[in-house]
Amino acid sequence: MMRTLSLVILLFAYPLLLFGQDDKARSGSPYSSIASGEPVDTFSPASAGSGIFGIAVFDNFSPNSINPALWGISSYTLGNISLGLQSVHSRDDLDSATFNQMTIDRFQVVLPIVRSTLGVSLGFRPITRSSYSLTGTGTHQSEPGRDPINYINTITGGGGVNSMEAGIGYRFSNNFSVGYAASLYLASLTREHETAFDVLDFGILRYDESMTGRALGHRFGFYGRAGELFNSNDQLAFGATVVLPVDIETDRSVTGFRTVGGRDREVDLMPENSSGNGTIGMPTEVMLGLNYSTGQLWDFSTEFSMQQWENAAYSFNSGHEAYLKNRSRTAAGFRYHPYRTGSDRFFSRLKYSAGVSYDSGHLAIENQNIDTIMFHGGLGLISDRTASSIDLSFQFGFRGTQQQSLVEETIWGFRLSFNLAEVMFVQRRFD
Repeated sequence: MMRTLSLVILLFAYPLLLFGQDDKARSGSPYSSIASGEPVDTFSPASAGSGIFGIAVFDNFSPNSINPALWGISSYTLGNISLGLQSVHSRDDLDSATFNQMTIDRFQVVLPIVRSTLGVSLGFRPITRSSYSLTGTGTHQSEPGRDPINYINTITGGGGVNSMEAGIGYRFSNNFSVGYAASLYLASLTREHETAFDVLDFGILRYDESMTGRALGHRFGFYGRAGELFNSNDQLAFGATVVLPVDIETDRSVTGFRTVGGRDREVDLMPENSSGNGTIGMPTEVMLGLNYSTGQLWDFSTEFSMQQWENAAYSFNSGHEAYLKNRSRTAAGFRYHPYRTGSDRFFSRLKYSAGVSYDSGHLAIENQNIDTIMFHGGLGLISDRTASSIDLSFQFGFRGTQQQSLVEETIWGFRLSFNLAEVMFVQRRFD
């Protein structure tokens, strides 16, 4: 009981720490500087190692954050927090750089109200993430006949769109369940601009840009399964989720420090005839998944998802909107569960997974799709005394291209998930 209470407190404390982190010091993918940032893929702990979101993957010992329909099937009180570390090596025609970033990927608590029939979920997950530092140079001709002025401009940005979510899942028969989640979308994007000149008469020009907003979103899920198709122990499961589009009404501010009355003061730099209001739109998303289990040891999954980024909005910059395109992602993977045999050998007490995914990307720049191919692998350790577990997943892949002077990225990453599963709210009976 104390372990569960401690984890619940930790899970709710982490989002507060996350919103308080200083993103200005981070650097990452230049593609995340466009619009609201790069979409963040959320994996369920049990399926992350196979590159599968987990739309049709049910695991009684770890929560599923993707399909709300699976929240009603669980018989345990479940908790999860996932941490990620990603290393991105970027290169273009002129230069290369490597950036590392540690993130909190998600947290979730699932509580069974009626065991294996009705459950509720509370959680947090990122929707988009923006983290980058861009540097450019230029020349300004101040007056005819004078030498041109060279300058270097740096834009450092961070933030993104996050979702706080509460939902419910209900199993209305042995083979079918449905679910719904309501989400509070929180947008927070910052950009720090700095321009330095090679002429001493010109000081360094700095100003900050920030955009904040919130909106309500909705997510629906369905899960169905059938058994004994080819043998007495196999099972085929189908899952589907639909995320409705969300328009986040956002306030934009531009501030900087200027000398006023001999003192440096923060002043509003928005033009008087300009409105600081705009819209950041999140797209419609549809996910479909199949999972086939041959028995206790093996299961295989495939998934397809689509996001309509062409209809997403970013009214603060029409040029950024023009880069957005519809995104699709296809993945296939497997899991192997030797621990279910009861063997005492160490390597037989783990679970293994692997898979591959292809992402068409949500951007098209210079007629080039910013697509991604990724290879996945994972290990899981089950506790000897409880149903809790630790999942470690790895990924390696490539994004983008060097054609048309664009950036190609090599991505390494891993994700560590802590899963707690306990029986709570059950009256104990004694003979």
